[in-house]
Amino acid sequence: MLASIAFTLLALLESVQAHSAVLGSGSHARSVELSMCDTQQPNDALRLMHSEFSAQRKLRKIKPRDPEAIVIDAYFHFVVGNDVSAQYTPDKISQLATAQLDALNVAYAPVNVAFKLQPTSLTVNGTWAANGDDATMKAALRKGTYSALNIYFQSALQYPTAPGSVPDVNPSSFLLGTCAMPSPVTVTTCTPASGGTPAQCKSITRAPTAYTDDGCNVLLASMPEGGLQDYDQGKTAVHEVGHWFGLLHTFQGMTCASGDGGDYIDDTAQESTSTSGCPAGKDSCPGSPGLDPINNYMDYSSDVCYTGFTPQQQQRIVDMWGKTRKGF
Repeated sequence: MLASIAFTLLALLESVQAHSAVLGSGSHARSVELSMCDTQQPNDALRLMHSEFSAQRKLRKIKPRDPEAIVIDAYFHFVVGNDVSAQYTPDKISQLATAQLDALNVAYAPVNVAFKLQPTSLTVNGTWAANGDDATMKAALRKGTYSALNIYFQSALQYPTAPGSVPDVNPSSFLLGTCAMPSPVTVTTCTPASGGTPAQCKSITRAPTAYTDDGCNVLLASMPEGGLQDYDQGKTAVHEVGHWFGLLHTFQGMTCASGDGGDYIDDTAQESTSTSGCPAGKDSCPGSPGLDPINNYMDYSSDVCYTGFTPQQQQRIVDMWGKTRKGF
């Protein structure tokens, strides 16, 4: 029970990191509070996959990254409230989608991943725009297979609410993003041995309805030129898509303990606190090698601070893709 409580508190500490920002410009500028990322803690299956990939790398059993490009269909869903719907003309949506696609492709080019934009959609629904009834929204809007990336750009993104409830929208407080992490699409079920009959196992591929909640929710204003100062280069989506591939926060676990697995990536320095803004430097674990990876897409830095993924993160993206999404 204590372990469960500690795990829940850790999830809250990692997700509820409020940063100040300015939304809009000139006479329309206003201060807002941002909660950075509400992506949930990795489940046991994902942790096991990370542990296995990490162990294989250390034993040099990991295969080199596939030289062939990974091309992923990307569906962008614009979900806005009536109060701002007039701003999102077809030309504006096209401009935002193209700029966001470019930001993703630049960020993931070193991994040899390319995103191919599919037809975008615009939905005017104030409840969905504020992240109310997320399951119903995704069941209605999601496109493609499990290997297709769906991003819901919402104009008033808040923390999720219970199904059917209307979120209490605070115009001065928003959630930057959240994303579903991957899990194996194929599951193995076994019939136990009995009466001299050996156990029999078979693999079953989950039905599409089992992954309608897959995808990323991103605050629309964080898109390139979306108006959210310090967070308007499209890199919130880059961060959340990192989770979609299975990457964890660089400060996963929020500890300097040497025995903690952290993000299961050896070439990201141990980090016990998330980063705010873009400091000149930061060392939250002075007893461990290296400075905090403040320029890493999987920290909480401002957009101008982000520069890339480490080589092992790049490898992990490819490995996780092959294990959980490729071909599904």
